[in-house]
Amino acid sequence: MININCGYLPPIVNDLAIENRELIFDSIRIQVPAPNVEQLKIMIERMKNDSSEISLTEIIAAIDKAILCLLDRQNSLRKKYEKILPIITGYDSEILRLALTKFLLNFRKHELRRWLAENFENPNILEEFVPRMHGGYSRAFAPQMCAHIWAGNVPALPLWSLVANLLVKGKLIGKVSSSEPSFIGLFCQLLIRIEPKLANKLAILSWQGGDEEREQTLIDSSDCVLAYGNNQTMAAIQAKLSPASHFISFGNKLSFGVIHHQVLNAEKVNHIVHEAAKAVVYYDQQGCYSPQIYFVEGGGQVSPREFALMLAGELRAYEKRYPLRKLSLEEAYLRSQWREKIEWQGGCEIFPAHPENWLVTYSQALTFSPSPLSRVIQVIAVDQWEDIDNLLVNKLSILQSVGVAAPTESLFKMANHWGKLGVTRVTSLSAMMQVHPAWNSDGYSLLRELVRIVDIDSASLRDSERWNSYRD
Repeated sequence: MININCGYLPPIVNDLAIENRELIFDSIRIQVPAPNVEQLKIMIERMKNDSSEISLTEIIAAIDKAILCLLDRQNSLRKKYEKILPIITGYDSEILRLALTKFLLNFRKHELRRWLAENFENPNILEEFVPRMHGGYSRAFAPQMCAHIWAGNVPALPLWSLVANLLVKGKLIGKVSSSEPSFIGLFCQLLIRIEPKLANKLAILSWQGGDEEREQTLIDSSDCVLAYGNNQTMAAIQAKLSPASHFISFGNKLSFGVIHHQVLNAEKVNHIVHEAAKAVVYYDQQGCYSPQIYFVEGGGQVSPREFALMLAGELRAYEKRYPLRKLSLEEAYLRSQWREKIEWQGGCEIFPAHPENWLVTYSQALTFSPSPLSRVIQVIAVDQWEDIDNLLVNKLSILQSVGVAAPTESLFKMANHWGKLGVTRVTSLSAMMQVHPAWNSDGYSLLRELVRIVDIDSASLRDSERWNSYRD
């Protein structure tokens, strides 16, 4: 059994004798700090009172150095990730290797600077009052404490919100998921070795889901709560918040793809099918930006049904190269029930005919049942892409990403049309699973959501001149 400490405690609580929670995954025993309620209260109070300073330049440099370490496949922590993540998550090791590298590339120094520049006219606003075009001065302040409650469906995803919190110079406590408790704590251990000034700015903890007392303590002590999970989890957390708390939630979302008839020809279709299949295979559709449906226009050289058959063949090839992770009993049951329901309803073809580790359905009816995910993809034929509006009208609140294969003129028409309905991201099929940290997730900027802007009005500056000692 391999024992790995995957959490992080700030040095200011070294005297509290906090015990670890153990999580076992086959041959790996993960240990993460699990403070009791009183210890958690003391930790939060001490972290809030910590007055040590670190500049934005130093924060960026530390994150960049940590990321460069992990991009080196000879680095000991990178090797550890590549060894333990497939065991913990069940995802194919090669998929994890490729996806991890692509994700980490987004957090290098130049990308972090661009992220800041896209959200703040002058990033110095995070460190001092800066002049505004309308007159006066403004400064952005992070919450005294931000609670991060992470899900475990997509490995490494907690890095996005953790880095955002650090960039706005805020303190945070992160609660890891029991299904993937390893990545973010190990990253923080590396980060603190690189930049000790961050040592008391964060903590990575764990406790059993449903521990009401600990969760309420963390929520009550935080100005801001950021959480991932299903909509039921989001509603449960929101019910525990005070009116003064700021809640940033990432719940259930529906993403889909649209294939324009003009790209369905012999020259282009193989490439499009390859990209469509890859978006299904990466993390087995567990991301909120993973496609659940492909709407395929008729009228091209390749029919929607032929597209579905080609997609099935591509998924079969991917299964040999990147096997589906082992499903839980609940996941396997839901998939079986979903397939049985589709078969009884009729009017829908299923490829392959016999159950395998992937599934493609084809229908000409504008209706669908929410996918059980794990490489179950629906192909629906449409005469034109506008026809899907009626299908989406009662799902506007959960729409997120659309992967589009279409000519440029149609792309802008689609983006304008669906933007009014609630879609927040239009991308290519190949980039559906490659989000940049600066994207406006669910239509909002995470960096801007994490700060309060404090203004010094121009009138107060004029009046203050009267009280200066050097005024005649």
